[in-house]
Amino acid sequence: MVGRQQRRRQWERRVASWRASGLSMAAYCRQRGLSYWMFVRWRQRIERTIAPATPLTLIPVVVPPPSGGAITIRLPDGIGIEVEPGFDAGVLSAVMRALQVSSSC
Repeated sequence: MVGRQQRRRQWERRVASWRASGLSMAAYCRQRGLSYWMFVRWRQRIERTIAPATPLTLIPVVVPPPSGGAITIRLPDGIGIEVEPGFDAGVLSAVMRALQVSSSC
């Protein structure tokens, strides 16, 4: 049992040393004569026990009800006008004409 714990601590030190080195895992293993795949396996074991998956935290979200029938009118040049219920049709008509004239210039 002690041998297993010592081996785990040794690999924990190796993984910590690799992280501090700034080297890729492959380069670190080459420099130290370590098996890349053994290193990958130990790193996964260590990270799984050191940093268990963080549980998700649900945050309540309030979705406002629809605005009650607003519509968006898009002109051919991409300009859009959002119109809410109760709009003044005369004003909308004048704005549309003004936009059409200015976009054709």
